[in-house]
Amino acid sequence: MNFTRFIIFICAFVLTSISYLSMAYERNINLDFNWKFTLSDQSKYKEPKFDDQQWRTLNLPHDWSIEGEYKEDNPAGKKGGFLPTGTGWYRYHLAYKPEWENKRVYLRFDGVYLNSDVWVNGQHAGHRPNGYVSFSYDITDMMKSRGRIVKDNVIAVRVDHQLAPTGRWYTGSGIYRHVWLDVVDETHVPHDGVFVRTDHINFLNNNAKVLVDTEINNIKANENIRLVQQLKDHNGKVVLNNSLSVKNTGQANQSLSQELNLKNARLWSTDTPYLYTLSTQVYSGKKQLDSIETRVGIRSIGYNVNDGFLLNNQPVELEGMAFHHDAGAVGAAVPDDVWRRRLQQLKDMGMNALRPAHTPFAPIFYDLADEMGFMIMNEAFDGWETEKAYFDYGLHFEQWWKTDLESIVKRDRNHPSVVMWSVGNEVVNATAETQKKLVDFVKKLDNTRPITQGRGYMLGHLDIDGFNGHGEYKGYLEEHFKNHPKTTQVGTEITHTLQTRGIYRTKTWYRDEIHNKHKWKQIKDKVTYTPNLTEEEVFKDENPHYASSYDNAYVRMNAREEIKMAQRLPYLLGTFRWTAFDYIGEARKWPERTRNFGVIDLAGFEKDTYYLYQSQWSKKPMVHMLPHWTHPGKEGVKIPVVVYTNLEEAELFLNGKSLGSKKMTDDLQIVWLVPYQAGELKVVAKTGRVEQTQVIKTSGKPYTVKLSADKLKVKPNQIDVSHITIDIVDKQGVFVPRADNEVVLELSGPGKIIGVENGDILDHANHVATTRKVFSGKLMVMVQSTETKGDISLKVSGKALKTQSISIMSK
Repeated sequence: MNFTRFIIFICAFVLTSISYLSMAYERNINLDFNWKFTLSDQSKYKEPKFDDQQWRTLNLPHDWSIEGEYKEDNPAGKKGGFLPTGTGWYRYHLAYKPEWENKRVYLRFDGVYLNSDVWVNGQHAGHRPNGYVSFSYDITDMMKSRGRIVKDNVIAVRVDHQLAPTGRWYTGSGIYRHVWLDVVDETHVPHDGVFVRTDHINFLNNNAKVLVDTEINNIKANENIRLVQQLKDHNGKVVLNNSLSVKNTGQANQSLSQELNLKNARLWSTDTPYLYTLSTQVYSGKKQLDSIETRVGIRSIGYNVNDGFLLNNQPVELEGMAFHHDAGAVGAAVPDDVWRRRLQQLKDMGMNALRPAHTPFAPIFYDLADEMGFMIMNEAFDGWETEKAYFDYGLHFEQWWKTDLESIVKRDRNHPSVVMWSVGNEVVNATAETQKKLVDFVKKLDNTRPITQGRGYMLGHLDIDGFNGHGEYKGYLEEHFKNHPKTTQVGTEITHTLQTRGIYRTKTWYRDEIHNKHKWKQIKDKVTYTPNLTEEEVFKDENPHYASSYDNAYVRMNAREEIKMAQRLPYLLGTFRWTAFDYIGEARKWPERTRNFGVIDLAGFEKDTYYLYQSQWSKKPMVHMLPHWTHPGKEGVKIPVVVYTNLEEAELFLNGKSLGSKKMTDDLQIVWLVPYQAGELKVVAKTGRVEQTQVIKTSGKPYTVKLSADKLKVKPNQIDVSHITIDIVDKQGVFVPRADNEVVLELSGPGKIIGVENGDILDHANHVATTRKVFSGKLMVMVQSTETKGDISLKVSGKALKTQSISIMSK
């Protein structure tokens, strides 16, 4: 061997050694791609030698219910949005790596709906009935057969959603969240084994005391373990370094506590959500055994009846909304980019608080909330011992509540966005005994956050009393406070208004007056009344399944009264309206697949009420006007024109002529009655020199489509999603607000359509159909990248419509 070859050999040996050392642990190995799936059920599917080549190949997340057909007789019924359920199997072939030898291998699921059973090489790893919790299994020993390593390891997952309904809303079915693998040393930190929290902040200099508890498992006898923890700033610079030697107590599993004192900390808040990273490393001598990173937001929370909710010692109103975990056309299998777009919409509205209802959401949801600056009321359960749907979690609560609640709290307690826990929602047959049991258990795991419950205020063991619909009755919260003057309140589900994008009625509509007359007689004197906008209904021919987009269709209290109540009562920390987004299920009756509670529809398009909240919650100057201005046949009819703005006054113009300027009042809207005349409606809102303008024009007949996308570039990673909006426009490019044209979608290039939705609650078309009607002039198409680079092109055509295309670059 000559000298050059010797050097090459030595370098290769060193690089191989470094590579091998770096494989001492591998965390968060993603297993989302290339699963096999069948919607059928045979016990032989768990056997490793079963031939699954004829099964469908797909990527996760996956929800088979959303792929099915809407039918009135599907067992989930109106609760599940009339979509199918069933039993499905997934299989994954995991190749064993030599560097995994003598390591522990954990298989981790972010969520499987529901009644999941997991086998590895035919050996049963475990069962979880709860479809919303994250869980993991140690599969190390299952990857061996008679002491020998198995090269091709078969993971089989059975998902049993045969009996339905299992929830009061659309749940989805399948492995609908991410799947991961963690490969760690025998001595390691469990996945949720680090607990970080801010103990104290000196607000004069922002010096902060941070407490860290760390679990270390499988410490060997006589092994000298050292725990090193580094706090890094947003740029990766180490700002704190701490080391602790582990005393050998003879216990294999130990929990260690450290105190970190950070000077001049950057605080996490809703406006500046600054995040540090805590790197936790475990050493045996000089050998690094494990490393795990935890994101950290340094902040304080508090609350009292005089100041309300306090974030970093400053009063902050919880301006929030609740919503379920589905996302329209993709059902429960929500890609990360879809979550990101949805949360950005809420941020742009000015919202600062989220209530995931009525279950824990996917981990990515909380990561994004940390990054974007939201406060979360994290809810564990919808009900307790008594079922609210025939086959829901109530059947398993007694056996599983403690296991599941521990999983929920330990998974999410490091998120600065999580500011309170909720242990239930409108619980049937709720008892003080169970409430206390749950509250006490949560406090053992996390004593840094208050606990509430949706409509749980009567049982006596909550830190903050939570109110749903009852809190909307006139004077209800004020009367409760008189009887409990030391207890703060939160509107866990206030208020409930309905609205369909592009639909308007000028006379106020009370849900129970129309659909439940017996209940209406009991509650009508408690309901807040809203004057009609006109004496005679202007829009008489609207479909009765649709609700008005004026703020005049609701259950007990309109949105403006909710906003004012939250601002008026200091002991009310804030409210979470029902809901931010329309969601599938909890429908009234066939053919409705949902009810229009959201301020954003199933397609992801904002409704007018979205802008009402934006006018009250956002600091950015804005103005929004409704309704549209295309009303053929109503010439001369006085139409209410409503303006939402956060500026002081607004002036309205029709075809260039001023209809007068009006000041904003405590009605939170400005109204003109305008005799209809085709043309241009313009509003100019202003405060001093700050000015905002909106123009709405009368449209002609549909002529073509206007295409726009939130992403014109994606990565070829099978993950990225571009949301493409299709608008019907006339020859002059004016939006046609009541267009219902059928369009044909043709996709070419390295992409795939994963969702098509128009927001119409009566439309039962398949969610990846390439022929679809628009609703109120709009249609949304979600396109996901593949693993291949290139141009993705969507061509949109239709009868009597000029064809248009849009290109997305994948590189």
